[in-house]
Amino acid sequence: MRLKDRVAIVTGGSGGIGIAICEAFAAEGAIVIVSDIDAENAERVADDLRRSGADATALHADVSEEESAEALIDGALRQYSRVDILVNNAGARIIKGLTEHTLSDWQKMIAINLTGPFLCSRAVIPHMVAQGSGNIINLGSIASFTGRPNRCGYVAAKSGVLGLTRAMAADLAGKNVRVNTIAPGMIASPFNKSFAEAPDTGEAWAGENLVGRWGQPADIAGAAVYLASDDSSFVNGSEIKIEGGWLGARSRSGEIPIWPD
Repeated sequence: MRLKDRVAIVTGGSGGIGIAICEAFAAEGAIVIVSDIDAENAERVADDLRRSGADATALHADVSEEESAEALIDGALRQYSRVDILVNNAGARIIKGLTEHTLSDWQKMIAINLTGPFLCSRAVIPHMVAQGSGNIINLGSIASFTGRPNRCGYVAAKSGVLGLTRAMAADLAGKNVRVNTIAPGMIASPFNKSFAEAPDTGEAWAGENLVGRWGQPADIAGAAVYLASDDSSFVNGSEIKIEGGWLGARSRSGEIPIWPD
């Protein structure tokens, strides 16, 4: 088991990708702390993990609030005395036209998607440094790399996650605490349910990437296990894109590869 007895916090742990990461960590032997602003759902996920034989607990947190983020880390330390892995997965998205975005919309996108990872990381880093090891995984997006329509606050925040990851990794050089980003795209999670199931986007969008399908939360969980484990010990300040090749290369409508018969 690659994560045996390591204590892992997963924020946004009661959502689609969060649940998949929690399950994958538990399967690799980790002690899992399911954190979410929805305390009831977090407890439900933790209970499911316990029924499968895992050591799991639920802790409520609003990652956009300083006191709540710090209380999350304090609660984990009180219960387990250490935190080995922090996955900053909690996120939110507002889809509105640029001029329709209110200041409140903008602030919410920055607070949850960018300030949240900063606050949780800042709270846990001194303890990781003191124990001599640690691993932080931030969740970015394809929107970290390219502009997307009607998502100005979200794109700005997710772009910032890349910069935050790199700056944190630089500040922690030599401390044996690694920081990396996972950048999902087109994952058929509850976050994207409306697009994945809609007749005008579901099948069409699946054909836009090189793999030719929507990704699944388990596709993200596998990368999270890799980054959290010693298998990735030489990966730091970096990012893994999990989007079916959508960012790397795309065909125009009507273009198909030409292969000899």
